[in-house]
Amino acid sequence: MNRSASIPLFADAPAASHEDAHEDPPHGDLVTVTRVFNALEAEMLRGCLQAEGIPATLGDVQTVQTDTLLTVAMGGIRVMVPTPFADAARQTVEAFERGALAIDELPSDAEAPLAVVEAEPAAPLRLSRTAWIVLAVVVVAVVVF
Repeated sequence: MNRSASIPLFADAPAASHEDAHEDPPHGDLVTVTRVFNALEAEMLRGCLQAEGIPATLGDVQTVQTDTLLTVAMGGIRVMVPTPFADAARQTVEAFERGALAIDELPSDAEAPLAVVEAEPAAPLRLSRTAWIVLAVVVVAVVVF
């Protein structure tokens, strides 16, 4: 029996050469520079690293987003970069953690934020005599039945 005839799905796919399996990634092996427990923080870190020209990827982010109870068991989300970029990435992560990359003010062409309007304190709830009687009947009916 011809094995390739029994698997028609991948019959037209090019065969992977043995040399391709041992080829290094374009920038080398990945190194974990930090771990975070929040997917949003991980995405922000990845964005900061990529803005600095550092190729970054996140490990286990999909698993953590699918089941957040596994976050601690897995050690959080890994922020990984290629080995040659590890030192620069650690410096960027430290700057991110101390708040040096925070945006303090809006650009000059941005709209001003809306003014905060203080709400008036709520008036005490006043029910009529009929409303109190209906409320009492409903409570008694719930308790009895």
